[in-house]
Amino acid sequence: AKFEGRLWRAPIDHSPLDVVAWHGNYAPYRYDLRRFNTIGSISYDHPDPSIFLVLHSPSDTPGTSNMDFAIFPPRWLVAQNTFRPPWFHRNIASEFMGLVHGAYDAKAEGFVPGGASLHNCM
Repeated sequence: AKFEGRLWRAPIDHSPLDVVAWHGNYAPYRYDLRRFNTIGSISYDHPDPSIFLVLHSPSDTPGTSNMDFAIFPPRWLVAQNTFRPPWFHRNIASEFMGLVHGAYDAKAEGFVPGGASLHNCM
């Protein structure tokens, strides 16, 4: 991984994708992400991004995920057509974000479908 201009390596003795046992039925399935129900604030500001969580992979460490997969579908924003400076926040996890379709409201220009960005934890 590259972070702050340096390359980092962390060897592990196993793959994080190794599966010891499945709980429940293991069957391939497909989910149309365009059908994901958007929940948002209709009064002010916007809710925590975790409301957009689609898939979650918990880790052995409490409060820590291996991976969270979220979707930000088209939605009505209460502050539409207003000046919204970027807010300061500290990530407690690295975020890898990709755009599948459409435009991302926070980066309307320069972030096209197929594009991705990495926001490391602070």
